[in-house]
Amino acid sequence: GGATFTGDNWNFFGDRQSLLAKLVITYADGRTDVVVTDPLSWQYFSEGPITYGSFFQGEVYDALRETAVEGWSMASYDASAWKPAHEVALEGNISTAGNPNMPWVNDYSGFELTGQFGQTVKQINELTALSVEEVRPGVFVYDMGQNMVGVPRISLSGMKPGTEITLRFAEVKYPDLPEYEGNIGMIMLENIRAAMAQDVYIAKGGQEIISPRFTYHGYRFIEITGIDKPLPVGAVKGVVLSSIHELASRYETSNTQVNQLWKNITWSSYGNFLSIPTDCPQRNERLGWAGDISVFSRTATYLADVPQFLRRYLRSMRDVQRTDGRFPDIAPLGGGFGGLLWGSAGITVPWEVYQQYGDKSLLAEHYEAMCRYVDYVRTKNINPESGILEQEKVWGNLGDWLGPEDNKNDKTLMWEAYFLYDLDIMKKVAQILGKKEDAEKFEKLYDERKSFFNRTYIDPQTAKTISSGANGPEKGKLVDIQTSYVLPLSFGIVNPEWKEQFAANLAHTVQRENVADDGKTYPAYSLMTGFIGTAWISKALSDNGYDEVAYNLLQQTTYPSWLYSVEQGATTIWERLNSYTHVDGFGENNRMNSFNHYSFGAVGAWMYAYSLGIMRDENHPGFKHFMLCPKVDPTGKITFARGYYDSLYGRIESAWEVKGGEVRYSFTV
Repeated sequence: GGATFTGDNWNFFGDRQSLLAKLVITYADGRTDVVVTDPLSWQYFSEGPITYGSFFQGEVYDALRETAVEGWSMASYDASAWKPAHEVALEGNISTAGNPNMPWVNDYSGFELTGQFGQTVKQINELTALSVEEVRPGVFVYDMGQNMVGVPRISLSGMKPGTEITLRFAEVKYPDLPEYEGNIGMIMLENIRAAMAQDVYIAKGGQEIISPRFTYHGYRFIEITGIDKPLPVGAVKGVVLSSIHELASRYETSNTQVNQLWKNITWSSYGNFLSIPTDCPQRNERLGWAGDISVFSRTATYLADVPQFLRRYLRSMRDVQRTDGRFPDIAPLGGGFGGLLWGSAGITVPWEVYQQYGDKSLLAEHYEAMCRYVDYVRTKNINPESGILEQEKVWGNLGDWLGPEDNKNDKTLMWEAYFLYDLDIMKKVAQILGKKEDAEKFEKLYDERKSFFNRTYIDPQTAKTISSGANGPEKGKLVDIQTSYVLPLSFGIVNPEWKEQFAANLAHTVQRENVADDGKTYPAYSLMTGFIGTAWISKALSDNGYDEVAYNLLQQTTYPSWLYSVEQGATTIWERLNSYTHVDGFGENNRMNSFNHYSFGAVGAWMYAYSLGIMRDENHPGFKHFMLCPKVDPTGKITFARGYYDSLYGRIESAWEVKGGEVRYSFTV
């Protein structure tokens, strides 16, 4: 099937279904039999009911063919129509797509067969359609009420044998606005792009169920055609699939919109933790973009128990790490165009996993790859003349992706800040693993780069951020936007004598009106950060005494803000802060527009660690020791917050309530 956002990448891992198996049977008396797949003793049948299956394109199922395979697993089954199996070679059946920034997927020189580990994908819920609308004659659209990821489960009765039923899946419908005339009420598939997202079912008659097995879809709406009249809503169900089998936490406040934001974060986590941490679950992408999980990993480790899931992803990052040490922007396929802010996931994600769960073995197995990445950045990305970190030029050269004022930024400031964060982590990891010389080397490089950062990107008179002139405004010109302050503060980079004013400058960028890249002026307490800055802004504010600003930012409802999408009816986190509005529809972003993207949901970590105050202790990872220090809302808008986190050592409950002029705290450990 298709793979990635480029239309020419197909059959990365083979062009047909195949099986490699070994079964060891141990009898009561200790004897064993070993059954392995080989062409001499195995047969196959290619005329079964599943005629096509693909993640992107959907499944085609011909129920009329079911009789040919009924009882196939019984000894009495007539297998005379089956054919001898044949070996599927590694050559000639696998994609030969590749480029200098992507490993050749048909290169098996480093192949290693290992057992699966980490959470598998399974059914975690089942939803029932809430309503149905006949939007055109014979076109029935069912609303599941929730943007979900999975497959349909649809009950049929009395269908004429041979009836072809087509299901199409979408996250949204075209709204009743002039620019969508002719499509109003129909499902919107432009953002699905080259993914067909379609299941076809050929009925056999009688009682039957449509239940695809070799595909999945990201959707809220199902369009059903090929039937004469609508099915009862109770007959249309959605099987929710995820690698997150249950949550490890909860968060609730007096603000119902904030509560919905938290629910949206959880649903986007369910939908995108599907074997790998994907960016989105619906369009022709569904890839393990490293930058997305880098910023979201702290939230993810609070939401659910995912150490092995993320360990598996880090293994895939190592598998496609380039020979020069560059971590991929996408794993397990490799390639991408994110650059250092995405590649840093190879260092930040294992650190988050270690901090949350205390597993030192993950650091040990990933350490060599982390060192190679630091060497790659140090030797191939720092301009020898200017000393500025200018990442390897790739298409896109992403900065604060989808930030409303990203064009004002100096991207080298962000790259340098993240490299410093990487070096700080590497120093600590080396110390944990007892690698003293490495720790000293990383600390020396960190001190050198930190001094360079403060000289290059901070005006000593005003403590405002300025440009290096390498990738952004003219050298020495003010940058002075939210993300430019957020990263240095969050990573502890700013010289002590400037830190107080530097933090005040950040607070001011939130409290003032801002003119975005689109030329429009947005009100105070607008979220002007993109994927990168959003993950850290609330922490940077609270760490520096600006809880009031953080809570005002959390509860802002105008665009751009977290709650803006909630007011527009979102049930998941959107890729864009304005993916849809009641006034402008999709804002001409019909194609590049995912309605299930967890990155902007990284504020979840602040909800747990600051609003509830359940904060881990870096010196005692895994919550063996932790801090409880809730941040009560100084604005008075939120009057209570309560929730819990199920750590490895048990449940930690935290609650606070403002009542009668008093703050009442409640903790259970």
